[in-house]
Amino acid sequence: MNSLPLVSIAIPAFNPRFFERALNSAVSQTYAPLEIIVCDDSRGHEIEGIVSAVAERSGVAVRYVRNPRTLGMVGNLKACLDQAQGEFVKFMCDDDHLYAACIEQQAHEMLREEVSLVLAQRLFWDADDIILPARLENTSLSPASGLFKGDDLLGIFEKFPVNVLGGFSSALFRRSDLVDLLPALTQDGHCFVATLDFALYVCLLRRGNLAMSNTVLSAERLYPERLSAQQPMKDAVEVEREWILQMLKARSGESAPAPGWVRYVPLTKADVMPRVWEELPLSRTLGTKQSRQEWCVGIDSWSFAELYAHWLQCRSLTEGQRKLLPETLAAWPQQPRIVPIVIDAQGSRDGVERTLEALARQDYAPELILVLSASCNEATLDGRVFHMPLEGDGLGQINALLPQLEGADWFYLLQAGDRLMVPALLVMADRIAHSPSLGCVYSDEGGLRDGESVEPAFKPDFNLDLMRSYPYVGRALAFKRERFLALGGFDTTFTELAPHDMLWRMVESDGTQVIGHVAEVLLESPFDLSRWLAEPGVIEQNPRVLEAHLQRIGVAHEIRRGSCQLLNRVDYRHARRPLVSIIIVTRDQTAALQRCVETVLEKTAYAEYELLLVDNGSETAEARAWLDGIAQLGGDRIRVLTYPQPDNMAALHNFAVTKARGEYVLLLNTFAVITHADWLDELLNHAQRPEVGVVGAKLFNPDGYVLHAGMILGMQGAVGLPFYGQSLQSDGYMFRLQAAHDLSAVGGDCLMVRKTVFEAVAGLDEEDLKQALNVVDLCLRIGQEGYLVVWTPYALLAQGVRPTVESTAEQGQQHVHEQEIFYKRWLPRIARDPAFNVNLSLQGVGATSFSLEPGLRTGWTTFSRPQLPNVLAVPINASAIGHYRMSQPLIELEAANRAEGCIRYGLPSIIEIERQSPDVIVLQGRYSQGAIDEIPPLKKFCHARRIFELDDYVIDVPHRNAHIRNMPSKQEMERMVRQAISLCDRVVVSTQPLANALSDMHHDIRVVPNMLAQNLWTGLRGQRRTSKKPRVGWGGGTSHHGDLAVIADVVRELANEVDWVFFGMCPDDLRPYMHEFHGVIPLDVYPAKLASLNLDLALAPLEFHIFNDCKSNLRLLEYGACGYPVICTDTEAYQGYLPCTRVKTNSTDEWLQAIRMHLADPDASYRMGDELHEVVMRDYVLRGDNLRYWENGWLAD
Repeated sequence: MNSLPLVSIAIPAFNPRFFERALNSAVSQTYAPLEIIVCDDSRGHEIEGIVSAVAERSGVAVRYVRNPRTLGMVGNLKACLDQAQGEFVKFMCDDDHLYAACIEQQAHEMLREEVSLVLAQRLFWDADDIILPARLENTSLSPASGLFKGDDLLGIFEKFPVNVLGGFSSALFRRSDLVDLLPALTQDGHCFVATLDFALYVCLLRRGNLAMSNTVLSAERLYPERLSAQQPMKDAVEVEREWILQMLKARSGESAPAPGWVRYVPLTKADVMPRVWEELPLSRTLGTKQSRQEWCVGIDSWSFAELYAHWLQCRSLTEGQRKLLPETLAAWPQQPRIVPIVIDAQGSRDGVERTLEALARQDYAPELILVLSASCNEATLDGRVFHMPLEGDGLGQINALLPQLEGADWFYLLQAGDRLMVPALLVMADRIAHSPSLGCVYSDEGGLRDGESVEPAFKPDFNLDLMRSYPYVGRALAFKRERFLALGGFDTTFTELAPHDMLWRMVESDGTQVIGHVAEVLLESPFDLSRWLAEPGVIEQNPRVLEAHLQRIGVAHEIRRGSCQLLNRVDYRHARRPLVSIIIVTRDQTAALQRCVETVLEKTAYAEYELLLVDNGSETAEARAWLDGIAQLGGDRIRVLTYPQPDNMAALHNFAVTKARGEYVLLLNTFAVITHADWLDELLNHAQRPEVGVVGAKLFNPDGYVLHAGMILGMQGAVGLPFYGQSLQSDGYMFRLQAAHDLSAVGGDCLMVRKTVFEAVAGLDEEDLKQALNVVDLCLRIGQEGYLVVWTPYALLAQGVRPTVESTAEQGQQHVHEQEIFYKRWLPRIARDPAFNVNLSLQGVGATSFSLEPGLRTGWTTFSRPQLPNVLAVPINASAIGHYRMSQPLIELEAANRAEGCIRYGLPSIIEIERQSPDVIVLQGRYSQGAIDEIPPLKKFCHARRIFELDDYVIDVPHRNAHIRNMPSKQEMERMVRQAISLCDRVVVSTQPLANALSDMHHDIRVVPNMLAQNLWTGLRGQRRTSKKPRVGWGGGTSHHGDLAVIADVVRELANEVDWVFFGMCPDDLRPYMHEFHGVIPLDVYPAKLASLNLDLALAPLEFHIFNDCKSNLRLLEYGACGYPVICTDTEAYQGYLPCTRVKTNSTDEWLQAIRMHLADPDASYRMGDELHEVVMRDYVLRGDNLRYWENGWLAD
């Protein structure tokens, strides 16, 4: 067996701030043989101390070298290379992080001789290890991990010299390559520093291929003080980029298959010979991803604070919503009158002023503001603000004042210094107006530190058991005045938590539905949730308030302190000790089963239980013998049941429950290990409560990391595991790893359920959910009957390593089928799990389970009920076709208050779509098979109208069109277009010829012509007669080789008579005849650039082809907006009433004749340009009545 090569992790260390975290990740690598080298360029001894401590703690040898003098970044890299002895080398930055499998996976790929560079996907972290939004620099290049042709990638970088591959910590090199290249790239006078990693990559890609993994194997830390953020490094980037471009232009080697395309093969197929390279339009792919990311919140953020500030900025009314606000309020069932009560116990004038300023800016004005201040000497009324001296803590004063505030429907408790977000009262009023049963409302909130928004707390909907643990709802509560008075007001003996005692009394009187949660950050404060919860008064009163609540409802109990001072731990004093039937399913897992049974028998303190061991077809002699033996020895306590039918765990458990004698049933995994004697008592502590249907436990692995802490709907798919992999001692988000709380579901590895409840809902669904999700479905059905699903951290069990069992193809198909059933049944609940929060990411895992979902810059709405038709627009890109046909029309419809919605460059998940609940989903250009396959789930799970948007006759593309590359045959394209159209309710196209060509594919095809955005195209006019020769030109995209071939001889013929000006593209053979050529530029500056060409005559040639017949007249509209006279081919696309000169035959002679006619009478030509301008600006600009085309296409029935 060949030994693996030595790998060196070389850390050029200088900054000790994050070094310990970096080194810990290095010593945690799973690969061997490995050496770790630290070259210390700092002058202190902190790094040296960290190396010693980490090496001693981990037992991993780390070679420490102190540089004799400060070498700088480049010098330190060279020092690291000199020390490295490995065949492969990873330079690791002292502030980055490597995941444990990083070296193992990358070294495996470097074993291929053709590979000169290995990279892997990375995350961006801030200084606090919080994941920042992905950006182009860390986006995946291909759908799967792949092997890329090095020369092809160099062709991409020659046009786009930006490092989208990764930093040093992402890369693995061959030492021999570094020895060759690093000195050459760091010569005096020509030394790469800011882009040294990218320069190395460019050189290495000339030598071989790139292996790029889409698996995240490292994290790069962004923070303002890091080296690359310093101004000298920023200044160096531009200089060094020019050096890189020179290197790229001087290269030789194999050419890419086409400009912008690269050859790659998925790594899973890289060893299959003969190798079949796939072609990938990487330039286009990166452009689309960049467009998509530009719509995301916080895309340029370097810290969570920066990301969060941007997120808050995006949560405000649009101009359209603001205009509609009077109508919106008039349509509400009621307009609640809200009175904020501001308590100023410290006599803080600044704090009061900050709060009043925020209240003055509200979108929904308060009825009155009551300020109770320790610095106020006498009552005064200032407009709507009533200042009064504070009496005591203000609670008794509020009790006395509220009967007099007959003009108030609700009052909102605030403290001086609280800063309400501008839409706060509007959001609250909206929820109150549409939920008349509410008596109390709380919201999410955030902190303020030196004026900066920090530490948002995203709370669950009202959670009875979490509230019994601690007052997670916070202090800023709003109460319905009428219910408050009916219940006798605050009990002032509870001081700080008197409002929370009122909350409990409302729950006791009216049920949990009386408490409302607004999942929006409505206020920020220096005295935020975490600081308030640490107050001695809160800690002291928390058990007292709970004690009073439990006494009022007659529940026997004892309250203990939880894992910290704040938390209550409730022991419910149940009189009975019911029998529990513990069901353990096994199949040939003898050792695990034996350990599980033995630990249950040896360590369980609660004695009233029976064990039902269900054999699901064990085949080994060992397993059968052990089960036979235990059956004979077990007596009444242990019974062995046989259920040989495979692949239906739901039916198996249902069968076992029918045999259970216990009042309670416990499903227990075979690999469970009992470690705490009270585990069963803790489960029964909650299970015996009459309002509880299901109880789950806290499971951990032998290393002390959490495996199961309940389940969150929608997380990582249909349902996921929050806190997976976190330390057993971790508090978790908002203490949720240490406090009992209610969930929508818990897992089946340790689940207790009352048998009568199980039977009442007909048990697990053994017909439709045989394999998976049946336990989650059971929890949801039990919850639907009004029972609570409780997770308790005090029922602690270990779980051993479970063997991985690969699914068969049939099982995989069954799993997909069951997921569809589960989504169909529970999608609204999955999308809005009340135990979670819609502002949190569903993609989080482990420590990131409760992290902010940045979302999009647009699409936020304050209203719980739609005000206008809601549109989800899914453009194919952000360039011309996406802009003209999708994004700009929706923007204009929103501005005109005719629709609302959002734009997504990529189809959102079913859960995200359910949250938006659009009325219409517009899908642009989805005619590849992968894109088509995304449409059926929309049909299954969404009620929205599906509209297929098409701008081109993609079934038959001219052979000289650049987009034809790698397109399927005409027959296959027609099949795919037909399939995609058939899955939609309507088709919208840009021209009547295109509608005619597709007429047999759908019964509802509507024509909506292309139009121009008024903000981009209004007020543009090219100048005339600006040069000695007439300026004649063409402008357009990069796919028009065939069209420009029509006028190639015309260009040559007139080269001495006119100044040719081309914009966007120019065939190589015509370049010598150009007076000016202007390359592709961003869309937002395209109109002004086109107008600045100052053409005296604009040309619009099209080759005769059905594809061009079906095109729109967009080129004429753009020319017309600039006031240019136009000569165009007389195709169906350009027919109509627009004033242009049309060439009927496309012959060179006819084109020459038309051009010379215009040039012979420039005044008449310019008049034609003026006429075209007038028509275009009247009929083809997205405004006013012209928007009716889009209303008819997208919105009308």
